[in-house]
Parts: sequence; structure tokens; C-alpha cells
Amino acid sequence: MGFALEAKKLEECITDRDKEAVTNAGGIDGLAQKLLTDKKLGLHGEQLTVAALAARKDAFGVNEFEYPPPKTFLSLCREAMNDVTVQILCVAAIISLSIGAGIKKHREEYGYLEGIAIVAVVCVVVFLQAWIDYVKEQKFRQLNSIKDNYTVKVVRGGEVHAVTAGDVLVGDLVELSAGDKVPADGIFVEGSKFKANEAAMTGEPLDITKDHSKDPFLLSGTSISEGSGRMIVVAVGSASQWGVILKTLIVEPSSTPLQDRLDVLVVTVGNFGVGAAVLTFMASLIRWIVHGARGGGWDALQVLEYLINSVTIVVVAIPEGLPLAITLGLAFAMRKMMADQNLVRRLEACETMGSATQLNADKTGTLTQNRMTVTNAFLGGVQYDAMPPLDVSDAYAAVLAESMAVNSDANLGRNENGTVDHIGSKTECALLQLCEDLRTSGEGRLAASDHRYAYVDLREAAVNQVVQRYFFTSARKRMSTAIAGAGGGGVRLHCKGASEIVVKLCTKMMKTDGSVAPLTPADLEAAEAAIKSMAMQGLRTLCIAYVDLANTAPGELKEDEAPEENLTLLGVVGIKDPIRPETAEAVALLRGAGVTVRMVTGDNALTAEAIAWEAGILVDGDDGLVLEGPVFRKMSQSEKESVAVRIRVLARSSPTDKLTLCNLQKSLGEVVAVTGDGTNDAPALKEADVGFALGIAGTEIAKEACDIVILDDNIKSMAKAVLWGRNVFQSIRKFLQFQLVVNVVAVSLNFISACAGISELPLAAVPLLWVNMIMDSMGALALATEPPPPDLMQRKPFGRAAPLVNKEMWRNICVMSCYQLSVCLVLLFAGKGLLDIPCAYDADGHRDCHYQTLRLNSVIFNAFVFMQVFSEINSRKITEVNVFENLDESPIFCGILVATIAVQAAFIEGVGRSVVGPAIGFMNLTAKEWVVCLVIGVVALPVGFIARHMPLEWFPGKTDSEADVEAQEAARRAVEAAAAEAALEKKDTAASLSSASTTTNHNGSAAAAAAMIVVHATTGDVHVSVPSEGGRPAAKKRWSKVKTMMDAYSAMTSPLTQTLRDSRSMARGRTPSIASSGSLNRDDLGLGLGSTPSEAGGSSS
Repeated sequence: MGFALEAKKLEECITDRDKEAVTNAGGIDGLAQKLLTDKKLGLHGEQLTVAALAARKDAFGVNEFEYPPPKTFLSLCREAMNDVTVQILCVAAIISLSIGAGIKKHREEYGYLEGIAIVAVVCVVVFLQAWIDYVKEQKFRQLNSIKDNYTVKVVRGGEVHAVTAGDVLVGDLVELSAGDKVPADGIFVEGSKFKANEAAMTGEPLDITKDHSKDPFLLSGTSISEGSGRMIVVAVGSASQWGVILKTLIVEPSSTPLQDRLDVLVVTVGNFGVGAAVLTFMASLIRWIVHGARGGGWDALQVLEYLINSVTIVVVAIPEGLPLAITLGLAFAMRKMMADQNLVRRLEACETMGSATQLNADKTGTLTQNRMTVTNAFLGGVQYDAMPPLDVSDAYAAVLAESMAVNSDANLGRNENGTVDHIGSKTECALLQLCEDLRTSGEGRLAASDHRYAYVDLREAAVNQVVQRYFFTSARKRMSTAIAGAGGGGVRLHCKGASEIVVKLCTKMMKTDGSVAPLTPADLEAAEAAIKSMAMQGLRTLCIAYVDLANTAPGELKEDEAPEENLTLLGVVGIKDPIRPETAEAVALLRGAGVTVRMVTGDNALTAEAIAWEAGILVDGDDGLVLEGPVFRKMSQSEKESVAVRIRVLARSSPTDKLTLCNLQKSLGEVVAVTGDGTNDAPALKEADVGFALGIAGTEIAKEACDIVILDDNIKSMAKAVLWGRNVFQSIRKFLQFQLVVNVVAVSLNFISACAGISELPLAAVPLLWVNMIMDSMGALALATEPPPPDLMQRKPFGRAAPLVNKEMWRNICVMSCYQLSVCLVLLFAGKGLLDIPCAYDADGHRDCHYQTLRLNSVIFNAFVFMQVFSEINSRKITEVNVFENLDESPIFCGILVATIAVQAAFIEGVGRSVVGPAIGFMNLTAKEWVVCLVIGVVALPVGFIARHMPLEWFPGKTDSEADVEAQEAARRAVEAAAAEAALEKKDTAASLSSASTTTNHNGSAAAAAAMIVVHATTGDVHVSVPSEGGRPAAKKRWSKVKTMMDAYSAMTSPLTQTLRDSRSMARGRTPSIASSGSLNRDDLGLGLGSTPSEAGGSSS
């Protein structure tokens, strides 16, 4: 099969906007002929065979964009080597390896094995990080491919079909209407008031009219802003304008707010690890100098070992597992949310949904099934409770069917399983279905057809007669279509819209026998009663009318003003969109989770209220309000603020009302989620903390503006998004609780050992690296992939100011750290006697106490690992007592625990029995020692149980509720401080300036400044800086001194820690975030400690 036009020529035609090339091709008719398509039927006949479609793809390509190639595994390994600590360890290991292999004495003692072991462990860490980054990038690409594959309406064989954007081919006839995204480059065929917004491509915000004379080119990636029309596709995929631009783009996943907060927290925790490492090295070095000065010799290899041990402490102290945990948590949540029909477009939405307090939901499709059906009607003055009406005349049915078919942009499609697919407006689809039912029942003398719908025949009969369309807008609340030649000449205008508006434009009524009579007051009253009755049943009412303009020529119609007066009433239909079976359950679930659900709809108040009661949005005893948009708009600002949270139903609302409501709720401190489906919902979707676009009913502009696309338009999916959002935050907290215990105990143990003069530290370099690897990576994977507990939706939302480490977590961390450190210290200083570990004798009969130390260190190392294993089980819960709850539902967690124990056993018994084990700091254990280690580990469980029953007052930090109260108090103080400053500035002190007044003003300014310090400390430490009345000033003063010293220490160590942190960010393939500059000034430890020099300085000032 050959085509008369080449893909390159078509691409150049679009790129150059070359209208002459279109003319030379024979205009739109010639272009369609050369592309073997038709401007009415689209691809048809033989062009729809498999072979023809394949030939078309070979000639012009497919509509899939070529993303930049992903990073290879080896390139990710190179990036992982950017970590400064890894580089230092590698250099030190090479030096150790060189000395151990080059000097005979050390070579005979297998001194080179430690260097080999360090290099091996570093390689494992690097490969593991690279593998995780590789998998993460693949996940992002999968999500992007899903995001790019939206639904498009194409005409093939004369019928409209819904296909994915990736299936659009050159030659396809594509139907577009307001709000749609243009899937490929095309040439305008026909349309009405057809305008495109090309800001995405050209940056020009003005809407551009598309027609044959001025601008027939439609560009991929742009959107239709007004009207409807059709185009023939001429360039797809990489040959399209969007594809050409996309080739030059490299989109890197950006950090989320929670990742940035964790990066700051890494610096805070790392500050103390760096200090401990430096002090450990200095203590060891001083003892080495003293030992050498007393004649003990100057073994330089020991200094290298001290350096390796200190650098290893830094590696363990800086918890790089935190960013890994959030990456794993988000990836896990995104995958699960995808299974729950939530396509996450912006990662931060996963986190924010966990804090959502308000959900402003659309009614249609979200709370209901979005399967509109006409169930009741008031036709020709007669009430019908069953459809279709069987006693209307053919004349009446013919006009009614014509109005429903012509005055519509929707279509019906046939699925492969025989079901009918609604394409376009669901309300219009209900009318088209009624049109089909009229034909089936033999009403209206509609032509029979086995493969075409009735409305298609009616449209084709009138398609050349449509002279003007007046599209629906939120202001007009109606749509009209004018056709020529109907009703005996002139123009007939078909109108449909909001019943209470259109019925008042009517002066006549067509009876069911086809006669037309004046609309009497009694008829109007009956119509309004029918509207009210149907609305009270929860039905959406739509008034259908027409007017014959016999004396108006088609060219005399105004484009912007429809002649919608003196209409003839055909009837009012009641359309029901049945509530989803799961809606009531989902609303109840969200209410129990502290999320207020409200309905924001364009329906009238009666319809909306009926559905709200059925959905459980309105319940007995609730003080929720039902308001209408016009009433809400007329309220003063203070009145709006007073009702913004109490509203449960906002009926007859406009998109502007939704945006106003969203902004009001955010200003009141609420975390707001909004759903939207229309182009005009985009501002509210953007402004909300989390914007949900409807995947089925939503326009492409709404989907571009949102954070999450609900693929099934179901409110239950939103409830799942809240659940997984909370689970991400909870998983990070669980891992933090676990990780901080590991860091505190490991760093403290080696530091105390060095200060106590112990030459062989209990946790040597390789064992520490091993612990760091299995506890960071494996621990993050175990805790970040736990499914959400059932009671997670029964808690209050996490507040905006909630610290990452709250008081309950500090209680568990402090108690568990004290237990583990106490056990390790007892073993360190008394373990030889308690475990009866004697000194061995060498071949010459001399005592060899190195064996004794090595065996003891092996017990400490093994006991330490087992304490972490059972501490990981404890970390599954923060406040709950039963840590084994739902453990059987966490197969990944259980698998990782078993794998950790198995690998540790193999490490101790396998490597420990070889010559490698003693060379790197441990050996195999006896059965008794294994039992001791296991018992020590198991005891961590009752210790955790006891910790959860200890009073919170004994421990540092803040609870979530305390942090929330402090944030609100700080906001109040900020307002007061600003008001005080404004009052001071307004005073005119020039004439009465005196020493006393100056002092007074100075004190006033100081008071205001003090209040401002409180605001700054909101993200730092409010309750320390500003003691509350009736508190304990002495205790706060002492803590203030300690805090000042800690802030000063942080200011000294932060530059080094940030350098190490930034190198690790680059090693993970991420550019160091804005958090590095100290802008994320949060008190995530709940202790009021600065994380950066600027923060520390600010806190202590």
C-alpha cells in the first residue's frame, strides 16, 4: 500500500504552518484522499484491516513519544560512588589492603582480609543502591506511559469510537470538543466556534480560532478551549510538534516535601554522629600516642584502623536509609494506589492526602455511577413514571427525538461485550439512549437500522442544516442548536438546560398528540410541580424546548446571543444517576477518619440534598448546611469563613464557588482535597492541597491540573488515597523509630569503648557496615512496604505541623536505646566473666587474650543484630501494645526478618569459621552464646511493651496535638505581632519624641520582635522560646541553655554533615534539594533543635 504523501513532508507542513502545502495537496478533500481516509467516515473499509493499519504505522509511525533513554545500571553505580564516605572508606580499605598484603608480618596474620571485606561490603551497598534507583526509574517511566495514554474519540467507519491516544494513527478523523487535549498534529476539517489554546506550545495565552482560511493547524499537546469540531491527523508521536519538543526534554523526578524534610533530619541526626566519630578518633589517637610514648611502639597501621572505624561511625550515624525508606514507601504506595484506581501524577500528593481534612467532591460520577438514565418525565403536560412513553403521537416523538439528537455533542458506542458506551456528556447520552428507546418502541417513525443508532440518522439528516450552536456555559445553564429547513422553512432552535430557567422562557407547549397550545399558568404550575417532585426524588431535571423562527434567515442569527424566547415546551425529563453501591460506605469511612466530605454540584438544592442523605454526607445530628451557590456568593467574607467548614452541600454552584470555598478552607488551616472534571475546574484543582481529576468524565485540562487521576471516578478510590497517604507517613515514622535506635546504640557503644581505652572496638568496621546495610536497606524495605493497619482510618489526620518524631516515638526510642546500650556495655565490661570466655593459649603455650576479645566482640555483634531484629517488630507499632497484630498480612516484612536472621547466621557461622572472620572482627559462636544472643533479642519485646505504658511526661518531644496547638498559637501571635507593628508605625512621634516615649516605643518593638521570634520558632521550638503561663520557668530555662549549646554545636558541624549528605543525594541520582540552604526550618525531632547553621542561629538568637 502506498501513500501519496510522505511523513517528512507532513511534519514540515505542520512545523512551518504551511497552508500552501495543504492547498497544493488539494485542500482538505485532496489531503484526505492522499491519506486514504474520508472527512466524513474517517478510516473505513479496507483501511481498517490489520494489514492496512500495520502499513499505516510503518509509513507514518505510532503515536507514542520517545522518552530519553533511562540510565544504565553501570551509570547508576558510578553515581552511587559519588558518596564521600564511600570514597573515604575505599581509599582507607586500599591502604589497609596494601599494608596487609605488602608487609610480611601482617600478611601472615591475614591483615589484608579486612581491606578486602570493606571493599566487598561497599560494593554490595553500591550495587544495592543502584538497583533500587534503577527499579525506581523504571516505575516512573511506567507511570508516565499511563499518564500519556488518555482516551480520544475517533471516527472509523462512520461511527465514533473511544480509543487511547497511543492508538491514534495518521489519517484518523478525530472528534474534539471544549476541554479535550489534542492527541496528535492535525488539519481542521469542520467545526463550530472551534478554538484552541496553544499556550502549552507557543506560550501565547489567547485562544486561536481554527478554520480553513486563517489557521487550519491543530498541534499536539494543546487543548480545545471552546466549541467542537473534527480534524484529520497528519503527524503522530515523535513526528508531531509535541514529540519534537519532548525529544529535548529530560524530566528528572523531583524531591517531594517529605523527602526534603528527611534530608534536613539526616543533617540533624548526622551532626551528632560526626561529632562522635571525631571524638572517637581523637580518644583512640591520644591513647595511641600515650602508648607509644611509654615505649609500646608506633604502629601506624593502628592509626589507619582508627580512621576506618571513625569513618564507619559516620556511615552508620548518617541515616541514609531515611530517603531510601521514603522512596520505597512512595513507590509501594503508588503501586497500591494504582491498583486502587488512583494514578498519582505528583508524588507529594501521596504524602499530603494523609493530612487531608476536607474533601470537596463532585456528585456526578464520583458519588454516583455516572450512568445517566431518563427514568421520569413530564411530557406534553402528562407525567410519566416509566420510559419510554408509549402513548405519544409520532409527530410529538419525532420532534422530541430530533431535539435530543441534534442539540448534543455526545455519542453512543458499542463495546465488544455488547454493552453501550457513553462517550461525552453523560446527561446528553441519557437523552440519546431515550431517542434509541423511542425507535425501539416504534415511536416517531424513526428509521430502523441494525448497525446505526437512531440519533446518527437524525444528525446526518440535519448535519448540513446546522447553522449555529450556542454552547452550554455555567452562566447560561443551557445549550441551543439552530437548524435550517425544519418546521416548514426558516430556522428551528432546539434548546435544553436547567429546568427552572428554560421553563420560564416558554410561552407555548406541544401536547403529546402533536398539537401546540399556549402555556397557561396552570400548565406552568404543573411543570414546576413536576420539576420539584422529580428533584425531591434525587433526579436531575432537564427542560427540552424549541422555537420555530419562520421569518429568520440562517445568516441573520447572532453568534453570541441565542434567540431563546417564546419557546415551545416539549417537556421536562428526570434523569437519575444512581448512587454507587460503595458510596455510603466510603463516605462513612472518610468521616470516621476525620475527613469532612461535602458535595459541590451544579444541581439544584433539592436533588443534591436527596443524594447527600442517601450517600451519608448529611446525617441526623450533624450541623451541616445546605447552601446554594448564589446565596454563598452574596455572603460577606466573615460570613463565608463562618460557614466554609460547616457546608455539607453546595448546590447550583459554579467553578468559581469551588475555588472560593477551597481558598477559604485553606486559610482556616484545613488541608483541602478537591475533585473536578471540567476545564473550568482547573483553578480549584491547582489551588487545592490535593486535586483529584475524574479519569472517565474529566477533561484533559482537568487531568493536567490535578495531582491524582481517579481512573474509575469513584469516591471509594479517594478513601483509599487517604489511607495510603497516611500509611506513607506512618511507615516513615516507624522506620525512624527503628533507625534512630540503631544509630544511637552503635555510635554510643563505639564512642564509650574508645574513651574507655578498648583498642579493639566491639563493633569493628566490617560488622558496622554489615549492620548499616541490613538495617538501613532491609529495614527500610520491611517497614515501608507494610500494608496499612485497619485502624489507620479511625485516627485524626496528621496535622501540617506534626513532627516526624513525636513524643510517643521518643518514649520508645529512649527506652529501647537504654536497654540495648546497657546490654552491650554489660557484655563489654563483664561479658568475659558472665559468659566464661577464657584466654586461649597459642602453640608456644603463651596466653592469647586476643581470642577472648574476639569472641566477646562476636557475641556483642550478634546480640546487637538480634536486638535490632526484634526492635524491628516493636517498630511496627508506635502507640499500640500488640506489635504482632496483622503480622500475617505482611509477607514482605516476615520474609525480610527471616532473611536477616538467616544471613546473619550464615555470616557468623560461615565467615566466622574461616580465616576471614577473625581478620575483620568476629568469629563463630557456641550454642550457649547463640541462646544468649537470642534471649537478649527476644527481651526487646517486653521492654517495648513496658515502654508503651510509661507516662509521656517523662520524655522529650511533642505530641501531634501539641504541635498542632503550638502552630495555631504561633499563627495567632504572628497576627498580633503584625498588628502591633502596624500600630507602632502609624504613630506620629516626630513632634513628641522624648526619652521616655522612645523607651516605650523601643519596648513595644521589642515585644513585637519577641512575638516574631515565636513565629520563626514555630518551625523550630515555640514552647522553649516562649514559656507558657503557669509552666516551669526553671526547667525551661535549663533546657534553653542546653538547647543553645546544642544549636551552637549544630552550627559548627552542619557544614561537614551537609557536604556528606549532599554527596549521598548525588549518589542517589538526586540534585541536592533546597533543604540544603536551610529553608526547610522544621522542628521534625520535636526538640527545638536547628538542622542547619541558619536555623541554629535563628533558634538561639
